[in-house]
Amino acid sequence: MKKMLLALSILIFANHAKAVTELDFNFAYDKSVFGADRQNKSTSRTYGGSIAFYFFEMTAIEFNYSEKEDETIVNHDTSNVTSGLVIDSDSQTITSQTYGVGIRQALASRKSFLVPSISFGWARQKFQSSATAIIVDKATSASTTYDSGVSRAEYDSVFGSFALKIQLTKFMSLKGSVKTAFKAFEWNEAKDQLSYAAGLSWIF
Repeated sequence: MKKMLLALSILIFANHAKAVTELDFNFAYDKSVFGADRQNKSTSRTYGGSIAFYFFEMTAIEFNYSEKEDETIVNHDTSNVTSGLVIDSDSQTITSQTYGVGIRQALASRKSFLVPSISFGWARQKFQSSATAIIVDKATSASTTYDSGVSRAEYDSVFGSFALKIQLTKFMSLKGSVKTAFKAFEWNEAKDQLSYAAGLSWIF
């Protein structure tokens, strides 16, 4: 609730001061099919957005949110097995949510055709994972599904990002970015959670 009130206060102040507001939306999708018979699949979907209030010409307060889902499905080849228990298939789903607040610094005038920027600040990350496996008794063809249940984790983090905007119109730009979020002070994890996205940006 306090975060919502803070965001609302900043929005009211920004509008009152006739400051520039920047709104971003992005989406990323990856799909990989693998295996000798292309029987396995891995997909990843990422949604995100941010709003930034410029209190100086090239400096803004940024609020951001992103959600990512990774799913992997593996179908095992058990055609050569005639007895015993075997894993017929297994799957795993991992979802993460990240929201944060920080500073965005443009590295060129907002009126430029190309506008690079960097952002950094505090973030909160939430993770949820689950897995299932189907076990088959080859002697009887009976199958059993095992579910790991849902495990959750949540912790404070820091985020950093680099973005590049290409101006399409006076108020709209095409934007590409690379972002990382990791546990506070665990700097060696920065390279382990990189995400790339593309989307649109509006200034009003």
